Amino acid sequence: MKTLRVRLCPLAELGAETALDYEVLDDRRQVVKSEHAVPGALPRLPRTELIIAAPDVLLIDAALPPLSGARLRAALQAIAEPHILTDAATAYVVAGPRLGSRTTLAVLDRVLLQRAVELLRRVKIVPASATPEQLTLALVDGRWRVRMQPTHGCLRMAELRGLACSPGSESEPPVEIKLALEQAGEARPQAIEVEGLCDADAWAKALGIPVLVAPAAQGRVERPALELLQYEFAGNVVDWRAWRTPVALAALCAVTWIIGLNVDAWRMLQEERALRGRMEATFRVAFPRVPVVLDPLAQMRRGVSDLRSGADAADPRDFLPLAASLARAIPGDADVVRALEFRDQVLRVDLEPRAIDTPTKREALVRQLTAAGLNASFAENTLTVRGKGSGS
Repeated sequence: MKTLRVRLCPLAELGAETALDYEVLDDRRQVVKSEHAVPGALPRLPRTELIIAAPDVLLIDAALPPLSGARLRAALQAIAEPHILTDAATAYVVAGPRLGSRTTLAVLDRVLLQRAVELLRRVKIVPASATPEQLTLALVDGRWRVRMQPTHGCLRMAELRGLACSPGSESEPPVEIKLALEQAGEARPQAIEVEGLCDADAWAKALGIPVLVAPAAQGRVERPALELLQYEFAGNVVDWRAWRTPVALAALCAVTWIIGLNVDAWRMLQEERALRGRMEATFRVAFPRVPVVLDPLAQMRRGVSDLRSGADAADPRDFLPLAASLARAIPGDADVVRALEFRDQVLRVDLEPRAIDTPTKREALVRQLTAAGLNASFAENTLTVRGKGSGS
């Protein structure tokens, strides 16, 4: 995804006709184009990042209380207030990544930042990110980096430490760099690299430290080290473009699932039709005179029942065959049967406990019924009897 990276001038000077430097970054954040244009002529790309001029951002190293969320946000202004020379009520304060109990606070003028964001939105550019200019300088271990411009300069001392400088001169370094070196203590750098016009020897003599002239940064651009567009200035949390691939895959899975269901239903329908055809064919072979076949299974059962009735043959699963087989199997004493219940081709017999009071008597009765072609089982004093073809 290509990114538009716009370098803003001091916010108080920003207007609709102000020419701004910008860069176009490719997917790997390599610079593919560097130009300048007024806000209305800037390219429209999927993502826009702003670089806020160093004089507009005050970076403060501060200790944070053990708070989070809205409570921490409410405390940030009070933490930064001792370092602010202007009215603290108009200050917009955000916190960088927390390192233990300390972090870097960035302080901007809320009104000027709001004005800049609205100016860009009027020309259909919605910033997704913003970072201080001083934190965009290249960083090398043991060195500080300075960028000198006609209107101002900026210095980066560490990952989240930097400051704005006065323009200075080619032969004289800005006074802010001298003060920063005096206050650095053990963090004093081994050398200073300078982008822009600078007499390296004169600067080194004035600062008492090696000064190297560095070319302007080119090539790959690092992601913002400190995000300024937080809270009410934050953009959309979710970029719909990032969801295009997952949504496409989910849609593809859903379509594949629906197609699979329909194919499976079609195959099952074909199998059902084939099975029904075979059942109808079997029925017509057995009963060729039946003109219409609607339910071959039910019609087959009815036809077999009619044939048995016509042949005066009883179904072995009916009540009378089951009762007759039971009468032949039980002991000669008829008083052992207390009750009979016939339902769903199952005969349930309540027996006197004395007739089946031993396992031997129960097993003998079950064997006799089995020999008669029946299925028999006991549940306490109740004997369940079924024909051989009945379900359990």
